[in-house]
Amino acid sequence: MKQILYALLIMTLFASCSKQVDTGTTTTPTDTTTKNTTPPNIMFYNVMDYGNVGVYLNNVSVASGGIAKYYPTGYNAGIVGTNQIMVVFSSDTVINQNVDLLAGKNYSCFVYRVGYNWKISIVKDDLTAPTTGNSEVRVLDFRTQAWFSYIGVNFFSPGNSPLIFNNRNFLDHESYSSYQSFNSMTSGTYTMTLFTTTANLATQSAILSSGKIYTFVLMTNASSTAAQALLNIQIEQSSNN
Repeated sequence: MKQILYALLIMTLFASCSKQVDTGTTTTPTDTTTKNTTPPNIMFYNVMDYGNVGVYLNNVSVASGGIAKYYPTGYNAGIVGTNQIMVVFSSDTVINQNVDLLAGKNYSCFVYRVGYNWKISIVKDDLTAPTTGNSEVRVLDFRTQAWFSYIGVNFFSPGNSPLIFNNRNFLDHESYSSYQSFNSMTSGTYTMTLFTTTANLATQSAILSSGKIYTFVLMTNASSTAAQALLNIQIEQSSNN
């Protein structure tokens, strides 16, 4: 009987020892949450024909001599969070505004004017590369002198599916964020036609290269009347990559 008790005691002691951590160490859970600190990038456009504007991002000039119409800047690195954008025209600071930019994102900032009021419009840029043989396209409307007029924009190339933007209107990309998105289409040479329900307003050739991303900006001459502006829309084609 004593032998049986001794055997049970030895087995119990062995089992207790086997429950100890073999390595003598403990494992601490790893925090896999990593804060993204990649700086955002922002490109600046002057879509008015009043002359060059000076633009400062966080108190640093982004273009020596200012930004002229038709000549957008390249992308400039901002900071994650609040960024200061200042616009100077004829030695006067016409805009001094703080904007929030997200880490790792790309943006375009458009400087424009309605009457005597200067404003900026910031849109997100998705720079995901198009597949081979395709381009990405969007149309943004800054027709300040004909802001009330709805128009359509048609990209047409024989043998390719057309891309049609219907009922475009001044700053519609701010009202409908989906209008900020780029649309995929087959690369090639297109005829870009601006139209209303009753007439064609303007045509322009647009060459879209494979793998490229384009923004088309619609503008009007500041000195034109509303009626004149509708018949003299200017189109700026710029590459985002």
